[in-house]
Amino acid sequence: MAFTLLLVVGFVGIVYVIRGIWRRKTGRDGPFVTLHMAQHPAILQKDNESSGPALSLAQLVRDNVPALGPNSKFHGVWWLPGGDAQTAYSSFGDFSKVDPVVYERLFLELPDKGVVAIDVTPPLSSHPIQNAENVLLVTHGLTGGSHEAYVRAVLAKVTPSRQSGGLGFRAVVLNFRGCNGSPVVTPRLYHAGSSDDLRHVVLWISTSFPSCRMYGLGFSLGANILAKYVGEEGEQCPLLGLVTLANPWDFLEGSHHLPSTFLGRHIYRYVLGGALRALLRLHQGVFLKASKLPVSRSVLDDVLRRRSITLRQYDELITAPMYGFANPYDYYSNISSCKVAPDIRIPCLSINSIDDPITGTRSLPISQVSHSPYLVLAVTETGGHLGWFEHTQDGRIGRWYVKPVEQYLAALLDYGLQDRQKPSVISLGTDFVHQEGRDDVGFRVLSREQSELIVSGTEESKLFTGW
Repeated sequence: MAFTLLLVVGFVGIVYVIRGIWRRKTGRDGPFVTLHMAQHPAILQKDNESSGPALSLAQLVRDNVPALGPNSKFHGVWWLPGGDAQTAYSSFGDFSKVDPVVYERLFLELPDKGVVAIDVTPPLSSHPIQNAENVLLVTHGLTGGSHEAYVRAVLAKVTPSRQSGGLGFRAVVLNFRGCNGSPVVTPRLYHAGSSDDLRHVVLWISTSFPSCRMYGLGFSLGANILAKYVGEEGEQCPLLGLVTLANPWDFLEGSHHLPSTFLGRHIYRYVLGGALRALLRLHQGVFLKASKLPVSRSVLDDVLRRRSITLRQYDELITAPMYGFANPYDYYSNISSCKVAPDIRIPCLSINSIDDPITGTRSLPISQVSHSPYLVLAVTETGGHLGWFEHTQDGRIGRWYVKPVEQYLAALLDYGLQDRQKPSVISLGTDFVHQEGRDDVGFRVLSREQSELIVSGTEESKLFTGW
């Protein structure tokens, strides 16, 4: 399958090269980025100590994010033309020697007895908590984690101190249940709308960094979860700002897009379904031993044994019944962050590519943006799904999106946004901390000894990476 993908991508690449030459000769090259925003964007509230005029998010982006401006440039790699090639390289490329990031891992036990792993950088052991830190909550893509190159590309730039050329962020990466060594101790993984697990981590950040200012950064599936959380929280959202990259936004439209293209029909839907099935296989022991599951044992065995499975088949047989949805379409409709986009009440920048072969263009929330005063949608001419590979000034291959993300986060920091109220915490006389008024939101930090007792998965497995 990998060889077939590379062969088809090569053919598509030739078509894109010819198309690019034709566009340059006919003068049909347009701007690399198109910005979509509300007709009446909201004015961003400043704190009392900040000087300068109050701006709307649209003004802030226009004035401070030149990478998204009319003169923005994308120095594409000639052998990665088009969205399919960019997307494939994101998964097959070797990025092990670039953007090193050192994390410290913590395990949080949750109210449902599940456990998630969070990775913190700079590590708490070498960089103790400071007053008034800027904390960046990060969510990864499908079956990914903090190790992903697309995550490290940003964190390597924004977590160093200002004196070292960075932005001084403390990043907290949530590794969703089952991903990147995040253990599965109850028969529950995660799905594309699992915003509740974010609430536990937000509570941990609020407790551990009581004077911090929180921001969010989401990639692909994790971008949808983070945007969904921000929209659900509305005015009560404790984050000050958000960036999403390659957010699918509308999973119902995306489910129609995938089988509509040749590669989507024959490659991508099997890759995505296979990635979720690999995650289930890795932790199958927990599910096979469960006394009660919403999925029958015969269906579970069938999915585990199948040679291949599409994304929609997996969602129909496993995801929808496992999490209480009537069918995959009910699941796609309910988890889509586009439904709550107008409810977002913090400055949100979303960057998507028009040639993203995974999400397509119909899933972009163009109509919702017009009713979302806190949302700016930047759509690029190319970049694929979490690709955006280009030649850097020093001759290397880098990811273009790092520039607008870094510029946008710097603009938010310099603007001096008004702080937002964090969730109140209560302790019930144990080491478990709960959110006030929400018994279902809480955490307990596991000790090193408790963490070492965690056993998850039946074998070593390299989960799908890159998206």
